[in-house]
Amino acid sequence: MAYDTRKFSLDFAKTTASVLAANGINVHIFKEVTATPILSFAVRYLKTTAGIVITASHNPPQYNGYKIYTSDGTQAVPEVASKVIEEINKLDYFDDVKIIDFEEGIKRGYINWISEELFEDYINNLESYLRSLMPQINNNINIVYSPLHGTGLKPVKELLTRLGFNLKIVEEQAIPDPNFSTVKVPNPEEKDAFKLALNYASNNNTDLVMATDPDSDRLGIYIKEKNEYKSFTGNQIGVMLSHFILTRMQSLGILPENGVIIKTIVTTDMIKPIAREFNVSIEETLTGFKFIGEKIEKFYNNGEKKFIFGFEESYGYLANEHARDKDAVIASGLVAIMVSYLYNNNMTLTDYLNKLRGKYGYYLEENVSFTLEGIEGINKINSIMQKLRNTPPTQVKNLKLVETIDYLKGVNDLPQSNVVELNYENKLKIIGRPSGTEPKIKFYLLAKGNDEIEAENIISWAKEVVNSLT
Repeated sequence: MAYDTRKFSLDFAKTTASVLAANGINVHIFKEVTATPILSFAVRYLKTTAGIVITASHNPPQYNGYKIYTSDGTQAVPEVASKVIEEINKLDYFDDVKIIDFEEGIKRGYINWISEELFEDYINNLESYLRSLMPQINNNINIVYSPLHGTGLKPVKELLTRLGFNLKIVEEQAIPDPNFSTVKVPNPEEKDAFKLALNYASNNNTDLVMATDPDSDRLGIYIKEKNEYKSFTGNQIGVMLSHFILTRMQSLGILPENGVIIKTIVTTDMIKPIAREFNVSIEETLTGFKFIGEKIEKFYNNGEKKFIFGFEESYGYLANEHARDKDAVIASGLVAIMVSYLYNNNMTLTDYLNKLRGKYGYYLEENVSFTLEGIEGINKINSIMQKLRNTPPTQVKNLKLVETIDYLKGVNDLPQSNVVELNYENKLKIIGRPSGTEPKIKFYLLAKGNDEIEAENIISWAKEVVNSLT
């Protein structure tokens, strides 16, 4: 069991442990706030039946949540989660819940504190992997890092320090604060979350600025280029990390013959031509890193493919086989050694991205969402999804619709899901789906152009079409 820095996270974790202990279930619980990816690692490390982490990730401070993990360290997929909910619904919350005092659970041996040794082994595992990619690390960059009041401080600081990087911490955001009082929302996808870090960086001649969300499974970055700090999307970071890892593996002779990169269906297709060049296969999953984790475990067990990298557009990345969930800690190490390597070769991240675009095509992505609340909103969302299925736009400007994929019917081996994908002459994908947690409908626009202008035009046309649907 793990928990983050949010309001009552420790109390909720202790209560959960006390209920499990009262039912004769042994619990291993962390002594301090802990990053979600370390929980995924711990489930595998301790060979437990399941894992639980109390967190609401990057959501506003009034939220908290409860994530469950199966014995492989993967966040529970819908099939498993629905069975858990089914059992919960059978209970009377007032009469059917057994509980004992937390300290009593420790005395009886049902509740156990997790030793520091597990954290050491986690960091050792990550460091070993990163050094296998870059035996000689050119730690020639200055880094500013913010944990955004969350759980990333200890693991990210430890890893980057061991790798030899000059690391400065945004001290105001290193303090665990359940109100996240220095940011509007503790989300590294938002520029506002970087305000303090960028101010600190500009005063300290910093090359790389990084921030992780409160449970440290998402990573956002800014890079100093031409005396300005530039951000990159999750898609762009994922593509560059993929290419960097593949290039390093190939140069060191450790690129597996049956290698695989796993992404979600709403994540950039730019990775596909890159994978082809390196003779690596691509697997796609539904939105949510739990589905990537499920695929990793499948390949790990059957030996069919060797996992290299997994990523999603919402700033989630994973390399190595230590966990089955996105991990901002190892991502911070990967970004640091990649940027350092590029700087040593007189390249910026923009140079690198442009080089890849020149070789593989100019890919551009943008997300659009509409908040539709109440019963009317639900009906409107359902109506839009039916329109996408039955009478989708047949043209976007001069691009003709060539394929409609309805994931509710089941596609390949993916679970059925309320998602529709429209493909326009392999130049544009429009993917629509209702949000699973908010009264929103989300559209993912994925364009491929011969240059920046064409790609931007395609995105602009797509936004007009999407706006007309609502």
